[in-house]
Order: sequence, then C-alpha cells, then structure tokens
Amino acid sequence: MKKEKGHYSYLYGLEKYGIVLGLDNINIILSLLGNPEKKFPSIHVVGTNGKGSTTAFLTTILSKAGYKVGRYTSPHLISFTERITIGNKKISDKDVARLAFMIRDRIASSKERERPYTFFEVTTALAFQYFAEQEVDIAIIEAGLGGRLDATNVLNPLATVITNIGLEHKEFLGDTIEAIAAEKAAVIKPNAPVITAAQQDALKVIDSFGEKAKTPVFALNRDFRFQKTGLTVFDYFGIKSSFEKLRLKKLVGINQFENASLALAVIENLLNKGFNISELHLRKGLEEANWEGRFEHVRKNPPFIIDGAHNPHGVQSLINNLSTFHPSKAFVIILNVLRDKDIVEMVNALKPFAELFVLVPNKNERSHTIEEYQRLFDGEDNFLYFKDIPSALKEILFSKRFAKKPVLFTGSLYGVGEAKEYLKKHQKKLC
Repeated sequence: MKKEKGHYSYLYGLEKYGIVLGLDNINIILSLLGNPEKKFPSIHVVGTNGKGSTTAFLTTILSKAGYKVGRYTSPHLISFTERITIGNKKISDKDVARLAFMIRDRIASSKERERPYTFFEVTTALAFQYFAEQEVDIAIIEAGLGGRLDATNVLNPLATVITNIGLEHKEFLGDTIEAIAAEKAAVIKPNAPVITAAQQDALKVIDSFGEKAKTPVFALNRDFRFQKTGLTVFDYFGIKSSFEKLRLKKLVGINQFENASLALAVIENLLNKGFNISELHLRKGLEEANWEGRFEHVRKNPPFIIDGAHNPHGVQSLINNLSTFHPSKAFVIILNVLRDKDIVEMVNALKPFAELFVLVPNKNERSHTIEEYQRLFDGEDNFLYFKDIPSALKEILFSKRFAKKPVLFTGSLYGVGEAKEYLKKHQKKLC
C-alpha cells in the first residue's frame, strides 16, 4: 500500500503547478521515453462536450471488430485507472506505479529536471508509454483543455474529431466561438480527416484550418447526418454508407445520436485506411457502448439521474434529454459547479425542471463554496445548501421528505465521481 500511495502522491503532487499550456514539457518527457506516441496509430478527440461519449462509441466498435484499442480520457470519476484503458480493462495500479516512477526518475536525471511538469503532462506521457508497451492497434486520445497547446497535441493521428464548440475556459481559449474554434482546430494535421459536429461560425473556422492542412473536413448535417426514429433508435446517412434502425442501449440521450454519428463517420474514414469493420461490429458497438455519469439512471422509479453536464452547453443537452425522457417531471436538483463555469446561466436553464435546488461544493479546489453559492442566489426561494456531497446525498436518500422525489445530480464530473462513490456504498437505497 505504501508503494501505491507513493506513486499517486507523486502524480497528484504535480497539481501544484496547475495548468501550463504548451508543448515543450510534454515533448521533453516523451523524448526521455523514446517517443512512445509515434509507436501506435491514434484518433485525436477534441471539443467542448461529448468527447468521452464519442470515445466510448469508437472504442467499443473497434473492440468488437477485434482490435486492441487504447483509450485515454479525463477526468476520472472514482479511480485514476479509469483514465487509461485497453478495451474495457483499466490499467493496473502496478503499471501506474511502475510508469509514474519511471517518468519521475528520467526527469530527475535529465538536464530539464527543474521545469514545472504538470499532472496532465505526466499522465499523458504515462498513457502513451503504456499504449506503446502494450502494442495497441489504435488509441483513442481525448484532449484535456483546448487543443493547440494541449499536451495531447503531439500526435499525428489517423483522424481528428472535433465534437462541438461552446464558450468554455474563456480565460485560456478566448471569449468568442471563433477564437475557441481556432484553438481546437489547431490540432488538425495533414492526411488526418476531420470529423466534426461544429456548426455555423465554428465550422467556418474549422473548414479554413482543414484547407490550410489540405485535409478533408466532414461536418454533421452537411456531409453526414442522422435521423432519430425512436427514443433510442436512429438512422445514419453517412459519407458513403447508410444504416437503418441503429440502437443505443446503455449510452442513451438525444445528444448521443450526435456522438454516435461522429463515431460512425470516423469509422467510415478508417475503412479507407485498411481497417476491417463490419456492419455487425457497428451495431454491436453502439448497443454495448457505455460511459458512466452521462444521463445515467441509477434508479428508475422515481428516477435518480446522474449527469456530468458541467457548462451551459452541456446543460442544454441535459434539458433536451429531460424533456424527451421525463416530460413534466420536477426534480430535486443537486448541483455542484466549478467557479470557471457560468452557474447562474446553468441554474436559470434548469429552473423549469426543478422543484428544489440543492447546492453543494465538490472536493475540487476550483469548486464554489457554500458562501459563494449563498451570495449568488441570495433571496431565491427553494434553495438548500449543504457542506459536502455525502451530506446532501444522505439527506436525499434517507429523509422522508425526499422519499418519492425524482432526483437529478449534475454540474461537474468531479462531483459525479464523489456521488457515485457514495451511492455505491448505499446501493440498497436505490433499489
């Protein structure tokens, strides 16, 4: 256990350096490791929302086709090992320890040992080293923040996915859709087709970057599209191929038709690069793909939903799902939001679906405090405040006041992880 504590102490100790955008640090670490990022094919996924779900669809489809698929995502919900998987198998703690200490020691013995290497940079290098060692057939790599200066932007991928563009991380990426789109689109590489759900002004920016890189851009609703034919069923009209009555079983929601369609368009492009993926693989992959914390029903009646919507764009997708799957229901909404998100806009959007708001901090240092919540919503009716997520969930699960109330937990993926950890211990109350 001491060794396990040691490697996580090292990794999380790097969080003191915060967010350092740029590629110098990651290139130094990767050079010390022998450039593992060049030893496997990859797909690079950037965008505002939907990255994790799109990677889940891609990973499951390719796994069904028999490929050994690495996946790198962030943040994790409960365990660090969720970030780095091959198929559905998480990296072991033993491998995390071995690789973390390898990276630490190589940095320590290098001329560049005094640089402020961040948690995300070291974690990204760790994932790339693991995928290279495991000789994956392909890796699906999700960007952390932005694109141009994100540590993952050292790849030369087979394809680039830009899910959508919304106003987020404005202090790092710019305060207009066009500026943020440019930061995301800067990951586009020659000979790596771009598949995107971006629209209007954002799409114009992406198209211009595609032209400069001399690589094609395939856009949702222009070059491929979907048609919803049921709550969980849709038809896909693709770049070259079309499929009817595709079904989502585990990863459901109106927004998931878009994410699934992006994945299918990527698969179409991989077919041009020699991958062997059948229609059966597509159908099975879509049905079996899962991504926890995304419109996840941990209880059906009355519904208890956990959703990682962490910005106004994500909340709009959540609202579309509530309107479709639970029309006319009023929820007790447990909300935990980071300071760099527009919480007032999120609350106002959710008000038509709320009987009561329960505002609570999560453990992340960027989370709003109780005092900040109270100042923001002073004078508002039907607001409760709790000191932490376990306290709020204990009240919701065990108090007679909330016994038959629909519940929605949302606002932050960091909070979702805390909620799932607590609910796992009290599973009987959800039955």
